[in-house]
Amino acid sequence: MNKTHIKTYNDLIAERDRLQALLAVQRQRVIDDWSAVKAELEPVNNVFSVVGKMASSDKSHPLMNLGLQFASDIFLKNFVLAKAGWVTRLAVPFMMKNYSSHLIAEKGRNLFVKLRNLFQSKKHRHYEPEPGSQPEDGSEY
Repeated sequence: MNKTHIKTYNDLIAERDRLQALLAVQRQRVIDDWSAVKAELEPVNNVFSVVGKMASSDKSHPLMNLGLQFASDIFLKNFVLAKAGWVTRLAVPFMMKNYSSHLIAEKGRNLFVKLRNLFQSKKHRHYEPEPGSQPEDGSEY
């Protein structure tokens, strides 16, 4: 700590300005340190995100989840894990169903938006004749 002798009002104002500048520098240092800690912990956050996706399924598309469950039960249990142990035959399809439900939900949103736009654009199209063409009966459009 800096021992300064404040004798006048101007000294007091100068000391206040110095302390406010020091406070601003220390606040910025805390913000920078916090950003560095968040950057260092990002891989851990990614791991917890993946583990969380494997532990719980996405419930936004129940029909799609039913299809995933059926496909994973048939394909994984009967073909891929046919000779695996009983623990593996229970755990792997469970984790794959949950993780794939999140993947399909993320990718499916874009797919559903594209399909909706495709059908809406066809639904709301208006007939626009080519420039210079007239209807065969001579009437207006």
